[in-house]
Amino acid sequence: MNSHPVRLQSVEFASVVVTPWTEWAFVRLRAAGGAFADVEMTADGDVFRLVTEMVGSLKGVHIHGEADVPRLLGVDERRLRGDLAQATALSSLRTSVSIIQAVEDGSTLTERLGGEKRGRVSLYANINRGLFATSRTPVDFAKAAEQAVGEGFRAVKCAPFDEVSPGDDSDEAVRKARFGIQRVAAVRDATGADVTLMVDCHGRFGIESAVVVAEELAELGVDWFEEPVRPNEESADSARIAARVSMTVAGGEMGYGEEVFADLIKGKAVEVIMPDVMFCGGAAVAARSGRAANVNGGGVSLHSPSGPVSLLTGGHVTASIPGAMALEHAVHEAEWRADLLTPAERVEDGCLHLPSAAGLGAELDWEFLRRVGRVWGHS
Repeated sequence: MNSHPVRLQSVEFASVVVTPWTEWAFVRLRAAGGAFADVEMTADGDVFRLVTEMVGSLKGVHIHGEADVPRLLGVDERRLRGDLAQATALSSLRTSVSIIQAVEDGSTLTERLGGEKRGRVSLYANINRGLFATSRTPVDFAKAAEQAVGEGFRAVKCAPFDEVSPGDDSDEAVRKARFGIQRVAAVRDATGADVTLMVDCHGRFGIESAVVVAEELAELGVDWFEEPVRPNEESADSARIAARVSMTVAGGEMGYGEEVFADLIKGKAVEVIMPDVMFCGGAAVAARSGRAANVNGGGVSLHSPSGPVSLLTGGHVTASIPGAMALEHAVHEAEWRADLLTPAERVEDGCLHLPSAAGLGAELDWEFLRRVGRVWGHS
């Protein structure tokens, strides 16, 4: 899709502490013509600094498309695989260019990314972050899952293996995993058999322990096994696990760049890639990576355990990819979450409703952010 070039002019930041464990951060990037993009990123001082420096370097420069940003900044993208702060900052700028060009074209971000305008996309409920304020007992997990199902979600994900550490030997990991299995069993009892049950391991296992745990999870009807090891760092081990377990192996949430996700699918390290728009290179990279995964026999489900701007951006990406799987949504962290956006975030019956206006279709309510968080800026 052809568009007029973007000239970035100013940057403004906001952040809000949601819980003792969660802080959401945002940046508003404004172009010379007045159009702007709200983008979510990690609350990291290095990221704020890098975004400010990058915008300063690009001020007045004609950016014809999001893919031009790394070249214009002289960034070697191969090095970003080990530099999360720079990957996040660059992803923020690339997504902002896509959103601004969509606004100036009068198209939704979904359309800008090559998809057809849609009214909603399916979500699954990640109950993990909302459980940090509890004792994380099986009863707590069951209550959170039951609440999510009552809200209309037909798929629930939990991260139950708190006691397991990546350095544990196989026997120790399996022993400690018993506590996590009990949490999953409680979730299954609460949801019933008709709800899809997904488990995130956060890279805590080795090959043999992952296979043993997967067998026990399969008996509980779990069919989603996320990152038993970190596939971006341990792709060969992840492929060995995927070849031996009966359920879908998914992952790749910290990956940057289309090549990384293509390699995960081609190497059979995962069956489903999980790009995160905050880290992967931005919305367009996530969309292209997802379509490529589909072509090469894999699937895509965006990683999005974050705030409303990340979710909405991920919703547009999901809508733009034919056959994309449900989008992740971290539930039960803040009752006022929806009010951060105008129009307010709308999650109903396990779906995210996509606004019809150009770009994201919604914008951050900066006055509300000033009341509940902090706002600062650099011109």
